[in-house]
Amino acid sequence: MNTENGSQIDLKTVLALNIHEIKNLMALLMLKLDAIKSENREVGDARLLCHRVNDCMEQMLLLFNLQTERLTPSIEAHSPADFIEEFVQNAVVLAGDKIAIEMNVDAAPEYWFFDRDLIEMAMLNAVHNALRYANKRIIISAALQNGELALTVQDDGAGFPQAILDDPVGSLVSQRYEEMGLGLFFADIIAKAHVNKDRQGKLLLHNTGQNQGGVFTLQLP
Repeated sequence: MNTENGSQIDLKTVLALNIHEIKNLMALLMLKLDAIKSENREVGDARLLCHRVNDCMEQMLLLFNLQTERLTPSIEAHSPADFIEEFVQNAVVLAGDKIAIEMNVDAAPEYWFFDRDLIEMAMLNAVHNALRYANKRIIISAALQNGELALTVQDDGAGFPQAILDDPVGSLVSQRYEEMGLGLFFADIIAKAHVNKDRQGKLLLHNTGQNQGGVFTLQLP
């Protein structure tokens, strides 16, 4: 093949299309696994692995969009309470009988403007991390804080390592925290893609205290 031909295939686009197709196939597989009513732990583990593979595909597409400057959030009005309720239902399926998933939307605003798909991607990755480290429960919440929407995933594990609290995005370079760091890297990008006038979204991490777990928050203007 003459790679200098002006009509050559754009390999980046081909890769992106294939990633998108794999993601769609994984979504179909997840639907089939979700439909299986089984107490078998292996089925639950397979379901979680499928969701994690799908996350990786979505992250690769996000990277492609960043490289090609195509990352433009589709900002629309959504009900944070409805978003969290639907999100919690999906998280319950992932958690199975291992971890209790709780919801708190008492302080959520009636509506907010954000890209639902991007925010769901970041939140789902946070839930996957929480499922790895939680002891008994995870709390997923939405609340109005200081005039901004705070979407939070809190677990009751040992909390974030100090290295990640010190530099959430920089933790990606550490092999020890590579998987968690990659998810936080994308969450940071997604949060910052949400801009309202002179305010920009941000990723916030903290621990609630000794052995009280980590708190992941997307704060959107």
